Amino acid sequence: MSQAIGTAVSKTPAGASPPRLLIVDDEQHMCDVCSRTLQRAGYDVLATNDPLVAIEALNNGQHFDLLLTDIKMPAMSGLDLARIAREKDPEIAIIIMTGYASLENLHQSVRRGVADFLAKPFELEQLRLAVDQALHKRAMQQDNLRLRTLEQLLAVSEALSATLELSELVHTVLDAMIERSGFQTGFLLLGDEPAMLHLAATTPETAHLTDEGRALAERAFTLQQTRYEETACYGTQPDQTLHAALAVPLRAQGRVNGVVVLCNQHSTTLRPGVQQGLMLLANQAGAALRNATLYRQLDEAYQRRQELDHLKSEFIAIASHELRTPLSIVLGYTMMVRDQVEGSQRDYLQRVMESAQRIKAIVDDMVNLHYIDTGESQPQLALVDLGETIYQTVQNLRSAAELAGQTITVNLPDALPPFLTDREKVMLVLNHLLSNAIKFTPQHGRITITVSIRQYHELESLREVSVITPSASLRALPWVVTDVRDTGIGIPMHERTRIFERFYQVGDSLTRERGGVGLGLALVRELIASLGGAVWVVSREGEGSTFSFALPLRRT
Repeated sequence: MSQAIGTAVSKTPAGASPPRLLIVDDEQHMCDVCSRTLQRAGYDVLATNDPLVAIEALNNGQHFDLLLTDIKMPAMSGLDLARIAREKDPEIAIIIMTGYASLENLHQSVRRGVADFLAKPFELEQLRLAVDQALHKRAMQQDNLRLRTLEQLLAVSEALSATLELSELVHTVLDAMIERSGFQTGFLLLGDEPAMLHLAATTPETAHLTDEGRALAERAFTLQQTRYEETACYGTQPDQTLHAALAVPLRAQGRVNGVVVLCNQHSTTLRPGVQQGLMLLANQAGAALRNATLYRQLDEAYQRRQELDHLKSEFIAIASHELRTPLSIVLGYTMMVRDQVEGSQRDYLQRVMESAQRIKAIVDDMVNLHYIDTGESQPQLALVDLGETIYQTVQNLRSAAELAGQTITVNLPDALPPFLTDREKVMLVLNHLLSNAIKFTPQHGRITITVSIRQYHELESLREVSVITPSASLRALPWVVTDVRDTGIGIPMHERTRIFERFYQVGDSLTRERGGVGLGLALVRELIASLGGAVWVVSREGEGSTFSFALPLRRT
């Protein structure tokens, strides 16, 4: 062998660790020469003349990129050493040196996955070239493996994003993990705590996860790390188990939400690329399973809400029906007796009648909402004089306003033609808005009702208007806007988006002081929506509120 070493050039990129080489030859002189040559070429080298020392280094978890070994050594054949190294790391590059080249040795070397075959004696430049080429080939194989891994992950990602059904998703995840790892059996456990993990999927379905397998899953969950152990994790019967087990935690948004336990019948060595692929897949699976779990919880909550809405509608229908008959009797007899007595007794009966009327108004609101929900309340369109409807509503409520010392002013445009709408529904809306204004305006306050005619684009510019979706023909029409303004207490900003919800009221103290059950504004919104219009509110605390509704000015 030539001793000429020459000038060496490092193949290691700047900032990267140099490749690690393991040199094994029973001739110490050969170890020294190869070691010095490759160290000067920029490699990190461990050289030994004892194959058992090399095996101990592999067993202790030391990582090597390439094994350079003699084929014939007293303690062990280089081919056997290559087999052991390949079992420890399937991606390690192997070069065999021999002074006894033969066709049989060549065939065995190929079967061991040997990258090159150096016949002694060889030039040192030939050695450097063989090592460079073997490592280059190994790097290309790793790149190809990464590309295949990314392709597989992309395919799995598409499969995971194709469904939000948890039962289907857990099996998709488990099948992908088994296919990617090469293990035979798998279990997927879900949960937010180690002790709360529950089995969500098993492949094959007859597989049995033992207590040892569950304990491994809990350890991987607690440590938030992939765990490989030789343990009795699986058996189709209690006395039948496998011995190689890999537990991979599933993560979503930095938290572990499950564990996949993979089992094999024999000890298994995973290539680094496969381990990395499994970890990436576990992160994707954790996110997909979390989304599926949230979707299922949302769907269950939606179903419960639908059931509650149905029960609420049924309750409103039954309660309103059962209350109307006795209320009619109470009102009829109270009115009859009140007209026959004088003095304080008449005052007492008048209070009874007023309270009964309040109950009747609440029942009427419940009935009207029920009719809207069931579709029984369809608009009855006819030409309506809005000004006359407003004056009649004001007249009905004037006594309540005068009792509180309030003034009501009505401002109408010079020319307000009749238009198509449902008079009864409009009067009900006006009644609720004016009643609220009287209720929440202090003594000697002012209430102003103003009607104006605007174009649709003017309404679109109002940020308070959230619901107007008319047809193109209605957008071309003028719109009649009615404002009911008061000088009352106003509405807090955080309450304004919810005041049109059913049973919602502004503040408990206001509810106790002024009464009501929170149905009036909800009914107003539903009635206006049924007429193809919109309703909104502008308010400022301490200065008052303006409730407005808009209806298309249809003549035909």
